[in-house]
Amino acid sequence: MSKMTDSLQRWILEFESGRIFFYKLNSDVTKRIYLSHLRWYCKAVKKNSDELIRLKEEGLKHIGEKSEYEAENLLETYLSTCNMTMNMKVHTKTAVMSFYAKNRRRLDSETAENIERDEPQKRCPKTNDILDLENAMTTQRDKAVLWFIASAPVRVGSIPKLQWKDLKKTHDKEVPYYLKIEGGRLKGAGKGKYKGTKQIAFLHRKAVEKLKSYRLEARKRGYHLSNDAPIFISYRQQGKVKPLSAYSIEGVFADASFAAWRDLEQKRFSPHDLRDYVQSALENAGININIIRPILAHKPKGIDKHYSEHDIKDFLEKFKKALPYLLPQTVEKVKAEQQKEVQKLKKQIDDLELKLATNTANMLRTLHSCLDKAGIEHDFEDEAIVDE
Repeated sequence: MSKMTDSLQRWILEFESGRIFFYKLNSDVTKRIYLSHLRWYCKAVKKNSDELIRLKEEGLKHIGEKSEYEAENLLETYLSTCNMTMNMKVHTKTAVMSFYAKNRRRLDSETAENIERDEPQKRCPKTNDILDLENAMTTQRDKAVLWFIASAPVRVGSIPKLQWKDLKKTHDKEVPYYLKIEGGRLKGAGKGKYKGTKQIAFLHRKAVEKLKSYRLEARKRGYHLSNDAPIFISYRQQGKVKPLSAYSIEGVFADASFAAWRDLEQKRFSPHDLRDYVQSALENAGININIIRPILAHKPKGIDKHYSEHDIKDFLEKFKKALPYLLPQTVEKVKAEQQKEVQKLKKQIDDLELKLATNTANMLRTLHSCLDKAGIEHDFEDEAIVDE
């Protein structure tokens, strides 16, 4: 493994339960983080991974008795007495719960329910943050997921439900595709307060470029992606096309954040944060909130909800206004565009000055002629008239 010490790998592979856990984790970074916390826990409670599993198995033999939840109690006691920050406790809880789950000995869901991550601050990545995440990702698929959400702000839970046939052509080179997703594949499945929800999202040219690179990569790995196939697939299925899970997508972002900035406590971004990125871009472009809402899979509110229906062309034109805020641009390109705009304004000013001068000259000539015909003396000199 590239990012985990040999001693940590040797330790976990000594145990049958450890090997099961190890080979079910998706990436080197996830393995290093989860296994580090698991080893700390094992040392603290003085049990190896197989002994942890046996403790849970013994509990399952005594349903309804006090000893049924000894594995859960052990974890809760450790988390309530150890000297760690809340976020570190959350990491340990997550690693241990995952260990049991991947060994098919899942702990009770209410275990250590008071151990929760601190209230997260709203995180809205900048374009440079997205570029850093992209550089930290190792597959074209992961890069495509990143730019897909940074263009079409689909919730991570809906992404596994998307198929290639959902991509519809716009015949616009800057924004080649759009998606129209019905409520059944969105949050709330279109029921209750989510009834009537839909999402209209767009893929700009950079997102489409990344999708093309990913599709080529998938083909080289032995995966055939038909129009009915999920857009994003797992690479762990030996040629079988299965959707990439929301859990795996979250892991991709966590791994990339760690690889990019090395400290998840200080800086990290999730797929959901990219929804804020897109929303901020649309707001910066001056787009009406009831145009933004369907792009984010929200229902329009207030009196506008009764007349906020727009066709795809209307949404597309509005979305294109946000492209300068969504697409990375080099400093040279920005300067060139600014200089072009300056030259355009200067020409407009020159044209107005010439038009004003011409109109003034004509008015002076007319006045000069009228005074001469009326025999009125005047002080106008021909030299004072601006030449056309």
